[in-house]
Amino acid sequence: MSSYPSDFTLDDILENERVSTFFQPIVSLKTGTIFAFEALVRGLKPDSDDLIAPKELFCQADRKTMALEFDRLCRKKALEHFSEFHANSSAMIFMNINTSVISAGSSEKPQIGTVSRQMGFDPRHIGLELIESRAHSADDLVEFVRHYRDSGFLIVIDDFGSEHSNLDRLIQIHPDIIKIDRNLVTGIADDPYRQSIVKSIHSLAQMTGSLCLAEGVETLEEIRVCHLIGIDLFQGFAIGEPSPDLPTLERQTLDRVAGLQNELHKSVLAALRDKRRLTGDINVLADWLIRQLPSASGENLDTVFMEFMAMNSEIECIYLLNARGTQISDTITSPFKQDNNRHSIFTPALKGSNHAFKTYFTCFEALGISRYLTDVYLSLASGNLCRTFSIKLANGDGNVGIDSILCMDFLEEAIKTTYARQSS
Repeated sequence: MSSYPSDFTLDDILENERVSTFFQPIVSLKTGTIFAFEALVRGLKPDSDDLIAPKELFCQADRKTMALEFDRLCRKKALEHFSEFHANSSAMIFMNINTSVISAGSSEKPQIGTVSRQMGFDPRHIGLELIESRAHSADDLVEFVRHYRDSGFLIVIDDFGSEHSNLDRLIQIHPDIIKIDRNLVTGIADDPYRQSIVKSIHSLAQMTGSLCLAEGVETLEEIRVCHLIGIDLFQGFAIGEPSPDLPTLERQTLDRVAGLQNELHKSVLAALRDKRRLTGDINVLADWLIRQLPSASGENLDTVFMEFMAMNSEIECIYLLNARGTQISDTITSPFKQDNNRHSIFTPALKGSNHAFKTYFTCFEALGISRYLTDVYLSLASGNLCRTFSIKLANGDGNVGIDSILCMDFLEEAIKTTYARQSS
């Protein structure tokens, strides 16, 4: 059991090493293995089995300016506890580093490596977790990271995406793993904006050679969405709760991972089928509209588009481009379009606007295709998340001009709702 005691002193904790290490698993769902265990500290209350919450320990360490000494004790006890288990396991150990104590004159730089080697650990089996925003000096932090990366340690940025995350420091540190803050992961299944942010972090990680880890996952849906985005490493109560019993925790975690892999396999298959059905249904809609174009002239083309959108509420707007990517029609918006109170910078493009650098136009030259469905993006026409389906119209596809491009913007939320209903 745990409590928030006021009847302990940090001096007693340090002198008698009254700390216990709990471990929480970090897993790879692609390989079905335990990638690492993060070491988490709990204080031991004198003359009792009660545990002292970490927050109380760290707050007192900061108040008594003993943060460095307490940090060292936590790492020492974590390595001691993990040592025997590690002899028969390939899993790494992740240890938190208090970046606020890192400075140019600090003796901390060689200390971690020295203690780790004295206890028989290869640095390649240890990940150092850093919250970059707590460092007082970016230069000292970068030098600290350089030293330990050169020594073979894995560098992990913790809580990325939280209030004080700094992209400049991320670029300077160049971590091996980026842990996405749980505040971005919680509720991600029902929040397209969280999904977009996590996708962006994942893309950034890929471009800089880092792995992404979703921390704080508590539900299968959170894992499923992050997995479909491309994230492979996971940590949280949905994987395993912290425990000091490593062998039992390992067995329970591997059983849990096997079950999750089975569920995710079903989700991946369903997502692929949904994508195929989505593309197929959009093609059917496009074919129907194209068949109406031969009878349409410039004067009643807008009416044809409006009537079409009235029958298909998931379409937000329709417009035409010429072979150079210039818009040759007005942007016809859905009669169901509602004012979402977005700023006036989000407004439909006007006739004559240049779309030549948009993916839904450049795809034809780049890929030699006649139809293209974009990934989800933020529409400048409305501020909503949408996909654009573009179709290259050849001579004979109506009175809209030779080699025109028909573009339809689909609201992402409406698509998901429509096709989820059709699938159920």
